[in-house]
Amino acid sequence: MDIGLKLLLAKGKILSMKWRIKLTREELEEKRPTAKAFIDGANDVETDLDEVYNVIDDLETELRIQGREINRCLQINGQLKQRIEELEHEIKFKNVDL
Repeated sequence: MDIGLKLLLAKGKILSMKWRIKLTREELEEKRPTAKAFIDGANDVETDLDEVYNVIDDLETELRIQGREINRCLQINGQLKQRIEELEHEIKFKNVDL
């Protein structure tokens, strides 16, 4: 599986977990408001999941930037190889003339 798809899958799972936790927390707030430790824990987990989601988002952005940079380097490398071949060809003809 492509890394982009894996990241998308991970983000989807994080959002799904966050949604389930949010629903449970809201239900606790409504039906058992005295369960403060569980409610606070759910809030903490939601915050943690937000942080993880944001890190994955940052990694995705960095991955795209690195991919573009690699493509640019490959293009430059190809141009340099072509120029080397041209210069080698030029040197061959100059050596023949001598």
